[in-house]
Amino acid sequence: MTAARRSISVASAWAWICSGVGYHLDNFGRWLIVRAPGLGAAYAAWWAPAAPKLGPRPGWGFAEEYYEQRQWLACRRGALWEAARDNNLVVPLSVPWLAGTTVDVTLGNDNSLCLYVCGSFEPNEFNFLDRLLKPGMVFVDVGANDGYYTLFASRRVGPGGRVVSVEPSSRERGHLERNIARNGIANVEIVPAALGASAGHADLHLAHGVHTGHNTLGRFAHDDVVPARVERVPLETLDAVVTRLALPRVDVVKIDVEGGEANVIAGARALLATMRPVLMMEVSDSALRAQGSGEAALLEMLRGELGYEALVFSESSGLVERQGASTPLSSNIIAVPRERSNEALSGS
Repeated sequence: MTAARRSISVASAWAWICSGVGYHLDNFGRWLIVRAPGLGAAYAAWWAPAAPKLGPRPGWGFAEEYYEQRQWLACRRGALWEAARDNNLVVPLSVPWLAGTTVDVTLGNDNSLCLYVCGSFEPNEFNFLDRLLKPGMVFVDVGANDGYYTLFASRRVGPGGRVVSVEPSSRERGHLERNIARNGIANVEIVPAALGASAGHADLHLAHGVHTGHNTLGRFAHDDVVPARVERVPLETLDAVVTRLALPRVDVVKIDVEGGEANVIAGARALLATMRPVLMMEVSDSALRAQGSGEAALLEMLRGELGYEALVFSESSGLVERQGASTPLSSNIIAVPRERSNEALSGS
């Protein structure tokens, strides 16, 4: 009796071919990165993704294209990223970013994992800002890091608008300045300080290696963050910055300061009471607790004395919505003046 042959579908055959090709390409790329860094950098640049497209991404997760979806191109770029990380190599690249801008990244850290390997970074937040920002507006980027939000906002508010980019780390501020110069942007003012509840000086703990974007004035929120050094930095309030720069208006404030968000808000009471900007902010209870606050206390301050409503990014649509009784906070929230919440929801 003859055994029946198992049929091989075209799809499975193609997947097998792609897997084999990918295996050899990854080995070749790793060899180049380690043995011939100049050629390796050129090879990595050849694989760079196109600029991301604006639009909501329901359920988006950090580096999902690589770790969860295992997209073919992300895996090829990921092999190069891991080779640079594992061998402590400095491989600088330039990649296309939103609004026709270009940014510098270095293989092996979180920023390049998002922008180079996966080709996406907080797409729902940028989609929201794309609908919100208009020419002539003033955008304040608190915790600007390498400037991804700064560059995008600069393009959206145009020559008649202003962007204030706040970054205390001299290391990250160098990246920010290069990205601004690379894109020929003239409407950005950099504030080389940390923001808090009062003026003074503070110790900024810089992170090393993969998680260089996790610099903090408190404790590192994640156990796998390796400290690099401590940098003494000036501390200002957002109210003082607005006064010193004579800002006639502030429309949007983005705050991502690894647990210092409540202190930034505490130092911005006059701004929030008079100009009533929309806030986009990271909310991590563990990071907030490391600096003497917490998720509940922050939300109580926003909803109580400041008269703001907290909106979350929907897992099902990627758009902002009111938080339901059983809905957890998204990692980033939008806080809007209560009198403008319907406007924010309709424009999401």
